[in-house]
Amino acid sequence: MQQPHRTRVPLLMRMSSRMRPSRLPHLARRAAWLVATRVAGWFGVSPQRLHSLRQRIWKLKPFNAKLAARILALPPVPPPERTRHRVVHLIGSLGAGGSERQLVNLARETARRGEIDVRILTTSALVGGNAHYLPLAQNGGVTVEVMGISNPPEIARRIHADRSVRSCLAALSPVYRQQVTELTRDFVRLQPDVVHAWLDHANIWGGIAAFLAGVPSIVLSTRAMSPPNFPMLDALYFLPWYQRFAASSRVRLLANSRAGANDYAAWMGVDPGRFTVIPNGFDPNALPVSSEGMRAQLRDELGLGSARVVLGVFRISEEKEPGIFAQAAELILRANEDACVCVAGDGPLRRTLEARAAAIDAKRFRVLGRRDDIAALISIADVVLHASRTEGAPNALIEAQALGCPVVATSGGGTADAVEHEGSGFLCAVGDADDLARRALQILDNPVLRARMSKRAQAFVRSTFALDKMVDRSVACYASTLKSPRE
Repeated sequence: MQQPHRTRVPLLMRMSSRMRPSRLPHLARRAAWLVATRVAGWFGVSPQRLHSLRQRIWKLKPFNAKLAARILALPPVPPPERTRHRVVHLIGSLGAGGSERQLVNLARETARRGEIDVRILTTSALVGGNAHYLPLAQNGGVTVEVMGISNPPEIARRIHADRSVRSCLAALSPVYRQQVTELTRDFVRLQPDVVHAWLDHANIWGGIAAFLAGVPSIVLSTRAMSPPNFPMLDALYFLPWYQRFAASSRVRLLANSRAGANDYAAWMGVDPGRFTVIPNGFDPNALPVSSEGMRAQLRDELGLGSARVVLGVFRISEEKEPGIFAQAAELILRANEDACVCVAGDGPLRRTLEARAAAIDAKRFRVLGRRDDIAALISIADVVLHASRTEGAPNALIEAQALGCPVVATSGGGTADAVEHEGSGFLCAVGDADDLARRALQILDNPVLRARMSKRAQAFVRSTFALDKMVDRSVACYASTLKSPRE
């Protein structure tokens, strides 16, 4: 995609997406955190407890309450008259994640309907894995840009001429000043009616920039549980900014599960009713359907033969509990000689899981790594197994059910809303490997039960996670923000 000429390319974009300006200190902090959690573990201190201690000990917080009040007091700037409202979606990248997929689904469908002028803006360069969903967005007629690339010099001069905005930007913490500055320029140029940000970093950076640019309406979309559940991804400035945003009538807070909304609300200290819950949306007809020949070819490729397949689709990281998954897998393989366990995914604990799989049964327990054929893998699976400690809305489980594959999962977070217990699958207590294995074996050993659950799973997803419902609710949210009184 050819980009307009710009006389100054920001430092953020002259570096690779993996080495953007904030990346080096982030990597250092992450390495330090890994070492600290390992040492703390020797003394029985959990990552959550260590995170709480860090919050108390670290006095130098990159947040200024008086500055935040000044920024949120800036008046909205009415956008130019248009035949359609303009919505700018902001996210880190278009990588192969559930939130990225939902954003692209929403953008494509609103663009198809023609009711909204929709754009996507990313904070990272769209190269390599960061561009996974870029073709899907562009093929749907959605304009996609990267932060800071398309801003002509006069935009920076216009912002510099506004003393209030200029002084606020200068006073921001250097931790996120550059990102907010570039986004402010983007929003001034694009003049959106609504900025819809996705995930925590984009929510905070985009929320600040939207106020500085005078955007009338701001939607902040949380997609999982609150940041303390993910200490390595949390930032000390998240909470105070979220609390300030929640107090503004120009801001709407979204969650994709009631569990996620309740968790964020408790962390922020606000009424859960402050969040609007919009479940994820899927179009089952858009999911690729594998023919019998394709399924046979995939089985041959993986060397599965006629084995009964238990499939895991998850990021191999601490919160997904790969250790519990491996315990359940071992029990399943011991009890059913025809079973084979496959895991599609990557993450920081991949090598640990690979070693555990090899120790259990290298031939019947496979870690496949990152795959682009998830729908095809689901089509050859007899059951999808999920052991996560916490979730927002597990897209992989919803897609599995949409394709008629029953699910056995722990009930952490939003998973309880994503699986119909004893209908589309089974829900087990978090950390209960024995029950996960027992329920998976129950499905493997009973073809009638599996057929019934397969049929119910497809009906459940169509009624609960319809794409049209998600789009309608999102558009209604935009309309409500545009009609609300301004501060």
